[in-house]
Amino acid sequence: MIGRLFRLALLFVTAFLLIRWLFSREQRQTVREFIHTLAIALLGSSLLFLLLNLAGVRL
Repeated sequence: MIGRLFRLALLFVTAFLLIRWLFSREQRQTVREFIHTLAIALLGSSLLFLLLNLAGVRL
C-alpha cells in the first residue's frame, strides 16, 4: 500500500516537473521546433510507406 502511494506521488511529481519544464518561456521555442521536426518526420515516413505500398512491397 505504501509502495503504491509512493509510486503515485512520484508520478505526480514527475508529471508536474515535466509540465513546468515544457511550458517555461525558455523551452517554448525548443518544444515548438521539436514538434515541427517530429511532424515532418512522421509525414515523410507515411509518404515512404504509401509509396512502397503502391509499388507492391509489403512490409
